[in-house]
Amino acid sequence: MAETDAHRDQMVYLLNALKEYFRGDPQVYVTGNIFLYYRDDTKARQSVSPDIFVVRGVKKKTRRIYNLDVEHKAPEVVIELTSPNTKTEDLGTKRFIYASLGVKEYFLFDPFSEAIRPALRGFRLEEGEYVPMVGARFTSEVLGLHLVVEDDRLRLYDRNTDERLRTYEESEAARRLAEAKTAQETRARQKAESKAVDESIARQAAEEKTSNEYKARQAAENEILRLREEIAQLRKK
Repeated sequence: MAETDAHRDQMVYLLNALKEYFRGDPQVYVTGNIFLYYRDDTKARQSVSPDIFVVRGVKKKTRRIYNLDVEHKAPEVVIELTSPNTKTEDLGTKRFIYASLGVKEYFLFDPFSEAIRPALRGFRLEEGEYVPMVGARFTSEVLGLHLVVEDDRLRLYDRNTDERLRTYEESEAARRLAEAKTAQETRARQKAESKAVDESIARQAAEEKTSNEYKARQAAENEILRLREEIAQLRKK
C-alpha cells in the first residue's frame, strides 16, 4: 500500500498514464499493487506485490491476482515507489526475485529522496543480473518511454515524440478542449460563411437595383428622343 499522499499520487499517475498509453493494445497488461504469484527454486508458491508492473503479450483484462502458473509470462517492467521502510526489501529481496523471474527492467523511485539518492534508479537485466542504468534520464527499451524526475515527481515521456504521457483524465480534458476549440472554429466559420452569403445577396441586390435604374434611365432617354423626333416631324408640317 502507498505510504504517503505523494506515494499514492505517484502510483495513480503511473498506473493511469501507462494504461492510457497502452489502451489500444489488447496484448499489454498494466497493473499495480496486486499479488504476483510465482514458484521459487523449491517450487513452493510465493507472492510479491509490485507497485506497478507491465506485461506484454498477455490479454488485457481485469484480474484479482497475477499467477505465473496461469499466465506463463513474467512482468517485463516493474516500478517500485520506495521509502526508508521499504528500501532494504526493494534493493534486496525484491531485486533478487524480479531478476530470477526475468523482469527485464526494474525502476525505483523515492518521492522524497530519503531512501535513495538520486531519487530515481534503474536496472536492466543482463545475463540474469541487474546492471544499473546511467544518465540524467532513463529509457525503458521495453516500453519505449523515458523516465524523468520533474519537481520531485516521476514522469513518463514518449521516446518518439518526447511528449509527457497523460492520464485518462488528462487525455479526456485535452479531448474536450480540442472538441470545444473545433466547435468554436466551426461556429466562427459558419458565421463567416453566413456573412459572406448575406454580403453576396446584398451585392447582387445592389447590382440588380443599379441595372434596373440604368434600364429605366435608358428607357426615359429613349422616350425623350422619340418625343423630340415627333415634335420635329410636326414642326416640318
